[in-house]
Amino acid sequence: MNKKLMCILSILRSTVKFICFLCIFHTVNTLFMRFTEKFNEENRSGWSLAIMVFVIISISWVFYHYNKRAKRCFLETFFLSENPRRRNTPIRTLLSLDFISDAAVCCLLSLVSPFIVRYVDLEYFFEHTSLHSSVQRLLIGIFISMAFFLTQWFTVFDVRKKWLHNREISSKNEIFPIVAYLCFITVMYTIGFYIAMAYVPGLSAYIFIFKELVWEILLSIVLIVLLIYFNRIQKRRKFISLLKKISAKENYELSTISKPYLSIFRKTEGVSFTIKAHNKTYQCKLISGKRKGVPIIFSDQGFLVFRRIIRIGKSELFSIYSKYEYSFQSTVKKCLIITCIPTRCYFKDANGYMRMIDTGEKIGEYTIYSPEGFLGALERDCLDI
Repeated sequence: MNKKLMCILSILRSTVKFICFLCIFHTVNTLFMRFTEKFNEENRSGWSLAIMVFVIISISWVFYHYNKRAKRCFLETFFLSENPRRRNTPIRTLLSLDFISDAAVCCLLSLVSPFIVRYVDLEYFFEHTSLHSSVQRLLIGIFISMAFFLTQWFTVFDVRKKWLHNREISSKNEIFPIVAYLCFITVMYTIGFYIAMAYVPGLSAYIFIFKELVWEILLSIVLIVLLIYFNRIQKRRKFISLLKKISAKENYELSTISKPYLSIFRKTEGVSFTIKAHNKTYQCKLISGKRKGVPIIFSDQGFLVFRRIIRIGKSELFSIYSKYEYSFQSTVKKCLIITCIPTRCYFKDANGYMRMIDTGEKIGEYTIYSPEGFLGALERDCLDI
């Protein structure tokens, strides 16, 4: 695809994006003001400004995240550089064709739109000034253009980092998830800002209650966290108990298990434990899955990624990725043991090819095991196979 055609497509996409912004902002803002007109006369401009910022952020994210053409072009050109990691920087983002065309179109439309479509509630900011209405609209246009510029700058840079972790280009049509997401935020922002407006006036009362019940609230939070992590803790406890039992029975040399439960809650460095069995030594790291439906994607670069999929019904809106470093130094066989193992685990190579993996498979210097798979292989003396 030549640059001229890419530029035309970027301009058309940016124009559609801005039209969607206008429609959603005015829909949410109008409904919000109508539902709250008896309680919200003094803060109309502030609430309208907040709605605008949230809509701009959401619109910018969804239109770039689901831009398959931009993703394909970025991934194809990224590794052409001798040092490709230098290419994904905030400064490089400013020089990309996608960003330049989108920023130019959105800034131009932002400056023009106040003279075509009134931002009545934002104009309340200027009610005590002597500025001419044309100057007021120009200032509003400048603010919207700067909001789009800064939001898109951050969005392009951030989404590209995620693309480098997940290089798979979906074959699904990108229009449906974009439309579904836009409908979703329209409803959620309409309801969300109404709820926020209702509760903000009572904020001082909630602060007073918090001060009076601080220990009860903190205890409740701890109990909720423990309930969320209960299954993961149970899986880890069961594995450690069986490991110690087998080690005592078979006279294996088991070291002290370092931070046995901490890795369930946060990243930990180094080896979890060392075990010597059948005159062979193995060093192992414990990793906890999140939930059955949260896949783990392993890389041979010393990290893995948890993929949380956000859905509406059966339709996938977007995914949230969190990175976890699993590498450690060792001169003996390295094992990764996943407690609370998810339904699916994947391995993705440097070329972006992804395949499912099972217990006992190798990733570079490491071998992946489920708790049952590790204990079974340990007893049968086949960890080295």
